[in-house]
Amino acid sequence: MRNRIMAAAMKEINETGIKFTMLDLATRLGISKTTLYAHFKSKEYLIGAIMDSLLESVQQQDEEILNNDMMNIPEKLKALFVNEPKILLPISNNFILALKRQFPEEWKKSHQYRDQKWQLIESLLIQGMESGYFRPIDLTITKVIFTATVNELLDQNFLMQNSLTFKKAMEKVANILYFGIILSDGSSQNVSDK
Repeated sequence: MRNRIMAAAMKEINETGIKFTMLDLATRLGISKTTLYAHFKSKEYLIGAIMDSLLESVQQQDEEILNNDMMNIPEKLKALFVNEPKILLPISNNFILALKRQFPEEWKKSHQYRDQKWQLIESLLIQGMESGYFRPIDLTITKVIFTATVNELLDQNFLMQNSLTFKKAMEKVANILYFGIILSDGSSQNVSDK
């Protein structure tokens, strides 16, 4: 029942944002508010449980990526960049944008996760440089780029204004960081430059 309630709450969030009420949720589920409150004592507790579940899911997937012997270091790095929870429903931009404003304690959990995620990424970057997959890079600057990019995507209306999901935006970021901006042979595809 808890998973069913959390899934229904995510549907509410995807449709109306975090402003839904527990009565709205009980109505959607066809249950009484008493039954709902027996599982989640408040809306804040419910949002906290959803956030914990999402973070647990993505951390488990991070571990699966890191332990996947079929992937090389660059493949693992790219997979970590675009990894998102695969439970309940897709995370909507409404949820991401409202969480910081209305549930700051839950928002802090996402910052802690981002710090843990950076440690995994940094470890793969170091392994990749040591094994010759990547050229030497400044990890301090790379961390700033990663953190600032994630914060910008999560803190602004950028996703909505550009009709992007967080995952799609991170795929684009990963491609830029992974492949760079220069053609592999350094040549120009623009005939007029020749």
